[in-house]
Amino acid sequence: MGLFSSSKSRSRLSKSANDWKSEAPPEYKEAIGSHYPSSSSSSDGFIATSKLQVQAIGYDMNQALTGRTLENISVYRVESGEAEYISIRLKKNSNSCALVRASDPRQISLISTIYRFGPGRHPRMRILLYNSAVSVEEAINNENVRGEIVEVKSHSLVSRRQVLDTSLGKFEWRYGTGEEHAACNADSLLVMERIDRVSLPNGRKSKSGVRVAQFIRNDQFRTPGTNKYSGGNGGRLMIDLRMWDDDEHASAHGVEAFVVASCILMLKREADRFIDNHLALVV
Repeated sequence: MGLFSSSKSRSRLSKSANDWKSEAPPEYKEAIGSHYPSSSSSSDGFIATSKLQVQAIGYDMNQALTGRTLENISVYRVESGEAEYISIRLKKNSNSCALVRASDPRQISLISTIYRFGPGRHPRMRILLYNSAVSVEEAINNENVRGEIVEVKSHSLVSRRQVLDTSLGKFEWRYGTGEEHAACNADSLLVMERIDRVSLPNGRKSKSGVRVAQFIRNDQFRTPGTNKYSGGNGGRLMIDLRMWDDDEHASAHGVEAFVVASCILMLKREADRFIDNHLALVV
């Protein structure tokens, strides 16, 4: 059995990211505690059954010019304000990372994401087997670790849309339209959709393009200390897990971890584009 049948856990973890300005960012619970339109439901039937805060500093223009920094990204459960996941990187010059439960003192990997150098070499995710005991280092460096391999592919060389074909179905992360931005009150919006057709309990087939998750950045939700001109910075991740409530082959908790890992992958790719574009301006 894979990660998708794993059980849920929670724990407390202090936020590790520092403000890129000289002043410290507000406390995490202060940042998420004030009232703001949640954008947790929409006319297309999306209902956020899981709300997480992805705390990622990303890059501003100055950071883009001074080089990459090692950043472990923490993900918090909004309802409790407690850390749920940590995405861990081992090397400063590599985006490869592994997702672990924040409550796990052994830091057993759930999913690893491997970035490969060279044109046309897409990132690769490995969803590790349930109850495996794979360390972060092994998950990143050992190609023989057992698990489901997910190739992350772009629609084209210049497309920002990313497609992930998994045993759960085929998914796509894309940037939202202007109308979708307005509906979510977002400065930046990422949308994850299931793009294959799904069998419903009544025997009918669902339409393709069912929204599974949305990632919103605005004045309320983006990581404190960052701004809307940053690249790869964090925000509010909302997930609709109802599709997997009664699934015998996949748990909603395992699906949630997959959505989190793939969202962080999108942020890392966005950060790389941001850095490359700003470096090109000064060369």
